Amino acid sequence: MILKRYIPIAIVAIFGSLTLSAWFIDNETIETFANDDATQFFDIIAAFAVFLGALNLLKLQFIKFIKKQKGWQYSAISIISFFFAFIIGFFIRGAYFVDDKVFFTQEAALESLIIVDTSEAQHEESYKVQENSFKNLSDAKDFAIKQNLITPVDWGAHVQKNGSLFQWMFKYIFSPLSATMFALLAFFVASASFRAFRARNFEASLLLLAGIIIMIGRVPAGGLISSWMVMYLIVLVSGLYIHYLKKKNNVTIIFTLAGFILVTTAGMITGWPIDKPSIFYLPLLQEWIYLVPNAAGSTAILMGIGLGIVVTSLRYIFGLEKSYLGE
Repeated sequence: MILKRYIPIAIVAIFGSLTLSAWFIDNETIETFANDDATQFFDIIAAFAVFLGALNLLKLQFIKFIKKQKGWQYSAISIISFFFAFIIGFFIRGAYFVDDKVFFTQEAALESLIIVDTSEAQHEESYKVQENSFKNLSDAKDFAIKQNLITPVDWGAHVQKNGSLFQWMFKYIFSPLSATMFALLAFFVASASFRAFRARNFEASLLLLAGIIIMIGRVPAGGLISSWMVMYLIVLVSGLYIHYLKKKNNVTIIFTLAGFILVTTAGMITGWPIDKPSIFYLPLLQEWIYLVPNAAGSTAILMGIGLGIVVTSLRYIFGLEKSYLGE
């Protein structure tokens, strides 16, 4: 009971208090612990969590594949992909450099260095490495390796080094598959946007209007739409809304004509500049929406997330939250 309950709660309370207090107490020791030591603890725990998660995923895929459950073919692809990435990540450096050229294997790099001499003056084949000639291929390879003519990439760096096998997998397999997934996701986003952008009430109408302004204002065609055209459109939409409220044709016609005359007069006086008044020019309007209302909303959301994190942290520290114990 003590090992499974009270000791984990004590560990969480102590380290959680130190980490949380670093944001509010100006103490170099506590700040160093929170920024360096606690971060390293988290990285180590996260690494083990990723390892356990991968094993659990592999276990589930193996069970699905062995029992031939629905979609077992995709499980087979997942298993093969897992072992392929695991092997080239941990056992194959896959990057051997000869000058500016890169090769996946050491054997291929050696073959690029060794020249087979089959001239008529030679009674048998010889192998040349730079200016040195050898009768045996193995001797030529040993010479090239001892002279450091081949530079293998360091372990660990091979996963980020351009030209390595791992980078080849990332560039030509993972990246295209990710792009395909996000391309398919765009259709789901469009469908969700269509359902969300319905003018059922004032809030939904405001969301719809802001979405249309941002989408049109961010494309090159949006800069070609004059602010005066937007003003005419606003007058027309306002007239339709008044007609919806009043149900009187005379009021709608008078309001719409007065609006058109006012906009036309203002345009003739100012010379119809495409970006004036700037409040109705879509590129400037969408930028204002993005920088002011959107920034304010994002800040409010971040403040809410921050308060939620603090409250959740306090629940863990005081032992009120025991989900990590399996309770």
